[in-house]
Amino acid sequence: MTDERPDCCFDEWARSNRGRASKRETAAGITAHLLAALQEAGLRGRTVLDVGCGTGDLALATLARGATRITGVDLGSGAIESARSLAQERGLADRASFSVGDGSADPLPRADVVVLNRVICCFPDADALLANTLPAASAVFAMTAPVDRGAAGLFNRVLGWMGNLWYGMRRAKYRGFRVSIHDLDAADARIRGAGFSPLRRERRRVVWDLAVYGRPGASPAAGSPAPSPRASS
Repeated sequence: MTDERPDCCFDEWARSNRGRASKRETAAGITAHLLAALQEAGLRGRTVLDVGCGTGDLALATLARGATRITGVDLGSGAIESARSLAQERGLADRASFSVGDGSADPLPRADVVVLNRVICCFPDADALLANTLPAASAVFAMTAPVDRGAAGLFNRVLGWMGNLWYGMRRAKYRGFRVSIHDLDAADARIRGAGFSPLRRERRRVVWDLAVYGRPGASPAAGSPAPSPRASS
């Protein structure tokens, strides 16, 4: 992985989130929900890999929940600079490592917990992203993604179409970036096929799907009770 990678729009979004993360632990509401779900699945004594980490707020927040060390990877060099700055601000730089990288293609370090928070929609090939990230997770794999079915799915598709139209009109800035609404049942099957079992899958904030999986037989996090599956709409 290298710090010389086109930043597209990721750096701009990370700067916006960086300002919010200076005022509260996580920049987005769905991120706070994912953090709570990860804590239930068990963070104490575990390492965390955040793929598409943005400004690093989620990864850094897991350290406050008992994670021992975090690694963050993002396509944007500016996003990584924001993450490193936030780690310094929170006094956590000694336990955090952030670098530029493509989560769908670059080699990734192994970690107890791997998270994809609001990331899968930024990749046109969900299979490539899952194929590259699933082997990195030894105990827990978690992600949030836009709902793809029902009224919320239709809303996300329309919103994505409108966004992609705007990105296409500003090619110089967005460099071909497009939002993708992926088949989440297919992603669920892919994750289960990699040896993970669902711990939690639910809809949050109407338009987001939140899913947490555990690998059977993985060592439980220190001091954490075993989570139980649940679902809500």
